[in-house]
Amino acid sequence: MNKKMMVASLLTFAMSGISSAYADSNGRGLYLGAFAGAGKTDNQTVKQSAVAYKRDNEELMHDNLESPWDLFVDVKGNVKRDTLGLGGVHVGYEWAANAFNIKPAAELEAFYIGADQESNLRNPAQENGVYTSSGTSEHDGEHVAGDISAYHSIAPGVHQFANKMNMNMGLVMANGIFTYETQSMFKPYVGAGIGLAYIRMTSATSYQTGPGGQELINGAGSGPVNHFNSKTHDSDVAFASQAKVGVRAEIDSHWSAFAEYRYLRVASSSFTFGDTNYPGFHVETSDWKVKNDSMDFHVGIAGIEYAF
Repeated sequence: MNKKMMVASLLTFAMSGISSAYADSNGRGLYLGAFAGAGKTDNQTVKQSAVAYKRDNEELMHDNLESPWDLFVDVKGNVKRDTLGLGGVHVGYEWAANAFNIKPAAELEAFYIGADQESNLRNPAQENGVYTSSGTSEHDGEHVAGDISAYHSIAPGVHQFANKMNMNMGLVMANGIFTYETQSMFKPYVGAGIGLAYIRMTSATSYQTGPGGQELINGAGSGPVNHFNSKTHDSDVAFASQAKVGVRAEIDSHWSAFAEYRYLRVASSSFTFGDTNYPGFHVETSDWKVKNDSMDFHVGIAGIEYAF
């Protein structure tokens, strides 16, 4: 027997051994897993609102405005796409294959997502001099349709803000997993799940970048005005759902490795940051309200599992 035939025979024997080792149609039963990954955020819509107050006896910025007045800030824009990191653990139970060679499993998992969130926001455009609210302000009932000159001399359509904050998200999800029994060590699967996301925004900044350039404290050469400066963090809880597709490689009767693509959606969330507080320089404002529309995440994940 020549060398090529010997190698072919050995490979055939090895593959038949692997196939028979993983041809068991019984489920894995209880298993534990750990995973990590990276991905991208989508550009969901962000809306932000507050009211700046001016009193008769105040000599502050915007002193060209008629007194008294209220300046309604109601801006919106899109979050820039950015990278994210993910890590977590899960516990599950897999049953035996059915008549279609599908092994169902129920799974509970917890994982963390960390990402930056940046957005450029702008007041809605005006039509025929009429200010149209984006519908996010708690003061909508006070908005007046009509000639904006009756309000104040700054055109709402030109106000711009640049926002940045750190997003930390913890999620708990209940999943259904369906694995196709291939009678080999490689087993493809799909899954879906629902759960809750705890979202915490920290180190939030909101710099006004127009009109006339960036707004600075005490003039040129000083730092920019952070409109969230009195409270730069807040949190909310939102509904979450996900779908995933991947392949698992069973190393032996206990250990396996997997890789998957995951699409995650987190429902809209709202945050309240502090009022703008620069005594003697900036006018008093209300607390700032920020609303994120539904967030979409696209993630690639790799992990390991142990079956008992």
